[in-house]
Amino acid sequence: MVTNFLNQLRENNRLRWGLFAIVGIAWLYGVLVLRDGLQEQLQQQRTAAQATARLRTQLTQTEWVARLPSVKILAVQTEARLWQAATAGLAQAAFQDWINATAVKSGVVNPQVSVAVVDDALSNPASGANPDSSGSVAGGAIGTPPDLWKLKGKISFELGTTLPTDFLARVENNERQVVIASANLRKEPAPRAEYELFAFFQKPSSNLPAVPLTPVPSSAPARPPTPQPL
Repeated sequence: MVTNFLNQLRENNRLRWGLFAIVGIAWLYGVLVLRDGLQEQLQQQRTAAQATARLRTQLTQTEWVARLPSVKILAVQTEARLWQAATAGLAQAAFQDWINATAVKSGVVNPQVSVAVVDDALSNPASGANPDSSGSVAGGAIGTPPDLWKLKGKISFELGTTLPTDFLARVENNERQVVIASANLRKEPAPRAEYELFAFFQKPSSNLPAVPLTPVPSSAPARPPTPQPL
């Protein structure tokens, strides 16, 4: 079979040129693939070299050391503005009471308030979430540190004699940090304001498990008291 193919190759010019064309196309394709791979590696090397150069430049700068005390002071001030609570339930109740009290001081009548704990904590090796290199969890949102509770509060009230600026001013001047995430003002069917607030509560340093807010009744029947001898 091989001998027959070689004989045809010697006698048939078209077959020879076709075989040469196939070999040439394969060789050209291989050269193009190698060139693309080489260019990609060179680009990666240039990017790595530029990143290394930037890091070396930053290491030679001395202002980072000078900024360290101010950064520490800012961290202490930020931590001092965190809310404190022993459990997530107490944090939820405290935040809801504060929103209600702030609304009343602002002249709001019959505010509608709801508070919930947001579960978007940064993952740890024992959890199932997979944050990316930026520290965000699935969906792109930045996760809450594991030593904090993130609470979301919603308040809605009618705009009568109360101005939205009164409520916003009290939120901004509060000694504990409260973030206004969204605001919605509408005219129909009645003038009304709706706000979404966030607050961060620092968890207690103790590693003891939190006591559940609502005790779960046991399904076992209660045992009668043991009679004591007279």
